[in-house]
Amino acid sequence: MQRPFERWERRLDALYKGIELSVGMAVIATVAVISYGVLAREVLHFSDVWVTEVTTYLMAYMTFVGTAALAWQSRHLQVDVLGHCVGEGARRALAFAAALVATAVALVVAVLALEFWWDAWTSGERSWGMFSLPLWIPYLCLVAGSAMLVLAQVARLASLAFTAKGARRAPGAHDKLDELALGREK
Repeated sequence: MQRPFERWERRLDALYKGIELSVGMAVIATVAVISYGVLAREVLHFSDVWVTEVTTYLMAYMTFVGTAALAWQSRHLQVDVLGHCVGEGARRALAFAAALVATAVALVVAVLALEFWWDAWTSGERSWGMFSLPLWIPYLCLVAGSAMLVLAQVARLASLAFTAKGARRAPGAHDKLDELALGREK
């Protein structure tokens, strides 16, 4: 029988796989837009004033939303010097402390992103580019990415707390969320 946490984790896994796919599509779109821009400017001698603006918005999406997907997969940058010198219990405590700090930072970024977005929403500020978009639209990338990062970090904390309490797992089974945090090899 599956525990509720495992069902929740599977749903989050599906969500972050979708996010990963959308970021991959944004990468492809960015390559296509930049390729068009080069072709239009150098070969066809067309104006391509919109290319920079679209590329900027796509890069913001890839950066802020992609960060959450990387955090979910534990593919973010980690430096583990102390973890190799201590036992499993201390490694778990260090992983939990690191996840707690990362969650706190993600929460601060999410609150600031929401305030930034709200300011753009209430002021009616628009971009200076060709599209003259209301800036609250591209700022949604920052809000959504930081909210998903908080969700990934909270799930990591829950996973570390859950496994630290002695949850029984099948031999050889491991939790995707904490395999790097606990120093396991993939």
